[in-house]
Amino acid sequence: MPTGPKEKPLTVKPQTAEPPLRLAEFLLDAPNLVTLGGLAVGLGALGLVVQERFGPALCLALGAILIDHLDGRLARNRPERSPALHTFGAHLDCYADFVSKGVFPALMLLTLGAFSPVFWLIAGTHLTVIAIRYSYEFVPGAPRRGLSPDYSILAFALLYLASPRWGSVYPGILAAVMIAMAGLNLAPFTPPKLRGLGLIAFVVSSLTLMAFLAGRP
Repeated sequence: MPTGPKEKPLTVKPQTAEPPLRLAEFLLDAPNLVTLGGLAVGLGALGLVVQERFGPALCLALGAILIDHLDGRLARNRPERSPALHTFGAHLDCYADFVSKGVFPALMLLTLGAFSPVFWLIAGTHLTVIAIRYSYEFVPGAPRRGLSPDYSILAFALLYLASPRWGSVYPGILAAVMIAMAGLNLAPFTPPKLRGLGLIAFVVSSLTLMAFLAGRP
């Protein structure tokens, strides 16, 4: 019995995987370099807190926040970045933010509160909330929620400038604000992203606070 023409076997063209990048290529990427600079500034803020130089420490913490906005802007303006660079940069950014927006305010509260057990509990709660928030950001399809921890640092800076009026109750006020901000950080609402005039106002406010804080002990 005659048979029809044989079908040509399907050939699947093997996909060429993206060649792995060297570690130096991750670190020399412009947005990642800026992020590393922000991490260094955040670590400097921790060092100043240990020395109880809270004004300059808050100044550096605000500087780390501004650097965080800068590296994000650089990353968005470089669509040619590879997925590997994007993934590395996103994680590096969260670790840098955890230092300046998580560890820094917790250490400042503990230092002002003489490391008492109550302040340990509040600082630990704050760190847990920040860790949960940044982990949630990596859940695929998860909506944005909660107030940005950036505002916690702004609140700490404003409270510190007003601290001479409160005397010994200042650490307690700071602790109460930290608890309130922790709740807002995970609250089920979607705040608008900072852009345009809102971003300009945020930057100007931060720079103004930094100018006042730099001269404070």
